Amino acid sequence: MTSPEKTQAPRWRKPPRLHEEIARDLAAAISQGQLQPGDFLPTELALAEKYEASRTAVREALTVLSTRGMIEAIHGRGSRVLPRHRWQLLDQLVRLVREDLEVDRSLFELRRILEIEAAGLAAERATTEQLRALREAIEQGWQCAEKPEDWTACDSAFHHLIAEASGNLLLPQVMESIAMLARAAALSTAREPGAIGKAMEYHEGILKRVAARDPAGARAAMRSHLLGVERRFLRSPEIQAAARRKGAGPRQEVSGSRKGRTER
Repeated sequence: MTSPEKTQAPRWRKPPRLHEEIARDLAAAISQGQLQPGDFLPTELALAEKYEASRTAVREALTVLSTRGMIEAIHGRGSRVLPRHRWQLLDQLVRLVREDLEVDRSLFELRRILEIEAAGLAAERATTEQLRALREAIEQGWQCAEKPEDWTACDSAFHHLIAEASGNLLLPQVMESIAMLARAAALSTAREPGAIGKAMEYHEGILKRVAARDPAGARAAMRSHLLGVERRFLRSPEIQAAARRKGAGPRQEVSGSRKGRTER
């Protein structure tokens, strides 16, 4: 009996949904250890050439991996592989923010403490390049508006860019420590009709004040945005149900909110 002839590996062929296949191929490379935690993926251009794809398809694939917690985007450097314990962490955190009433309240309070001032500093210190990156983040956010999980990655990127534009060296690291938890909270309400569109309008308002070099206006815009997001979150049926299960009664309105300055 003769041994079967060796066949060459099939040439890459474009499938109907190319970005999903690119994401699957890269995920396999990460899972199999070809790319280690801390490694940076090839550039978008290099990946586009490898897979004979557009850079848009590559970006969509990277968004899929980011949503799974396998990589993180670092502005100006590319996409970095995350440790295995971070994979699928988002799903676990979504359950946490839905069930632990004190965690989500503390999260929103911490975000107000950090991000309102960050917006004001960004209005004073943002470079031309950082303003451009913020505009690109908003464009990507609108492109992902029909895909809640993908959109939360864009939302996280926008807020991280604000932290970087603040000029404070430590703030982006502090923000990174709560980024996944913030994404989980965002995902809890992102599927509600109009939620993403409203958040994107607020992002545009924040950028407008930052670009206008208006620190007070930027702080006010960020404060209004965060309070509105919190209000929407606390009013969501899932969070109200969690409150009843815990015997906490109806969730209270956001403290410190002002009429006309929050999302409805």
